[in-house]
Amino acid sequence: MEETSLLSEAETARYREQGYLALKDMCPQDEVGYIRRTLLDLFANKTGYNEGAQYDFVSRDDPSKPAKFPSLHDPRHYAPGLLKTEYHERTLELARQLLGPEAALYGEHALLKPGPHGPETPWHQDEAFRSPDFIYNELSIWLALQPATTENGCMQFIPGSNKWDVLEHRSPGGDKTLHPLECCGDFPRDQAVPEPLDPGGITVHDARTLHFTGPNTSQSPRLAYILIYNTPPVYKPGRREFPWLEGRWTDSQTRKKQWHKRGGLAVDVMRRLPGARLTSPRWVAWATIRAVSKVWPR
Repeated sequence: MEETSLLSEAETARYREQGYLALKDMCPQDEVGYIRRTLLDLFANKTGYNEGAQYDFVSRDDPSKPAKFPSLHDPRHYAPGLLKTEYHERTLELARQLLGPEAALYGEHALLKPGPHGPETPWHQDEAFRSPDFIYNELSIWLALQPATTENGCMQFIPGSNKWDVLEHRSPGGDKTLHPLECCGDFPRDQAVPEPLDPGGITVHDARTLHFTGPNTSQSPRLAYILIYNTPPVYKPGRREFPWLEGRWTDSQTRKKQWHKRGGLAVDVMRRLPGARLTSPRWVAWATIRAVSKVWPR
């Protein structure tokens, strides 16, 4: 059977050059509805909150108040059907086309930006959140689950920033208990390109591509579902420093640590085992070094 590709040669070349793509109709409309309903239910039930998976993206967590910007890590752990979709098959194929055949799912993120006062997500590069001891080959796929516009906070990018080094970042207001990082390095903000999407459309961006979403000033919440794919990062300790990561500790990390002590660690391991690539030496090496570095940080 003749092999086909989701991306044309021109689209692949554009991704390499500008660091992102916007693509229409990547998720079937029936699956858009299913993913939207599933994620909204998880947010409504505060699923994963006690495990540290659900949290307020822009503020300290306060269970007595509504979150200003609800966020959920790895919703597949609570709704496994999310990975049994045609959409997941398509994104995996796309990731392998751009990253190589070893590409696999690294994580997920769901973001529910409320209206009409939903906060912005600061300009940042995803690699700024990663350990500086590795070399990365990573991309993120941002799925619109209703119309994404400049009014409600569609994705915006700085073309070509994928070719830059990781710029200086900081915690907003210097508060390292918060989840976001914001880029405080010098870059041409006036070159930002917004990418509005219809439901089922996606953006794909490299881990070094600078991106931003504005505030949601519409009357409706804006829900997005993000899949992160990578190939095994390569361990290169001592190459660089990310001082903005030092001392960061969020409320959700505290809850996760407490949950692990109550027996959640075994649950976490069992959830992740199905996706473990134990037959790949590179994946095993990365997982081992990553686990050891969490116990004995350099």
